Amino acid sequence: MNDRRLILASASPRRYELLRRCGVEFSVQSADAGELTAADDLGTLPQSNALLKARAVSEFFPEAWVLGADTMIIFENRAIGKPADRDEAAGFLRAFSGKKHEVVTGIALMCKELNICELWSEVSTVKFKKLSEAAIREYLAEVDVLDKAGAYAIQERGELIVESFTGEVENIIGLPLKKLQILLTKYAICGKS
Repeated sequence: MNDRRLILASASPRRYELLRRCGVEFSVQSADAGELTAADDLGTLPQSNALLKARAVSEFFPEAWVLGADTMIIFENRAIGKPADRDEAAGFLRAFSGKKHEVVTGIALMCKELNICELWSEVSTVKFKKLSEAAIREYLAEVDVLDKAGAYAIQERGELIVESFTGEVENIIGLPLKKLQILLTKYAICGKS
């Protein structure tokens, strides 16, 4: 199975960098898949969206291993996505101030030709510091937040806003690596073309 290439079904530069840490060769193919935005259980959405992305790319590359991922913030029973503008970003940070939220990443690793699909979610919890308006302005001035769910990135000046977290930090960034590495080894995926 190790002669099959690996494709990351995401254009996220953060996921690209994280997957590189696994020491496998891979290519990137952005998934053209409509994302689900509502469900009875919000925690299932990232897994469903990861599967949609992986399936969309697998249609064109059935012989390859395809990795789909989707990360969502769940706060007070709401799904929080990317902010539309800086005002909404500031609003997200104000809402998170002094409180906890969950970061859920859904993962789908599949090979259509082999009829294999590994599907799971990873959950981390992030607690924000109590933020002043000055701290919010400083964070927004230093970090480009418009392409980030929840208007923040823990790896970019996270010390300004994050008090603590539980779970895998890579999950919060967008790609949980511990279980992924186990599966890459299990299926002998090295990403050769």
